[in-house]
Amino acid sequence: MEKCFDTLVAEAKRIVSAITPAEAADLHGTEGVVFVDPRPLAAIAATTGRIPGALAVPLDAIRAGELPAEFADRSVHVVAACQAGPMGALAAAAFAAQGFARVTYVAGGTQAWLEAGRPTER
Repeated sequence: MEKCFDTLVAEAKRIVSAITPAEAADLHGTEGVVFVDPRPLAAIAATTGRIPGALAVPLDAIRAGELPAEFADRSVHVVAACQAGPMGALAAAAFAAQGFARVTYVAGGTQAWLEAGRPTER
């Protein structure tokens, strides 16, 4: 039987750590840190936008290992952020399953990022 979304998210959150928007902001723009938004482009544009510079890589592509060149080095610190957090946790867990050692997701996603006074881009 296939697991429900909430169960998958709970499992992902046991595997990877959440960081606050403030912690994400401290990492933003740092060499060796790559931000990723796992939502479809239409969802990014229709909601909160994405953290500036975050790569838009759909969750299915991440799970399939179809990653842009920025992820060729498995030692990069991956920071995943969706709109509210759950897909970010799923994306982070998918990166961890592919051998990335430093993987986190933004608690509260881009919504929390915006509420912390940080900009997004569409």
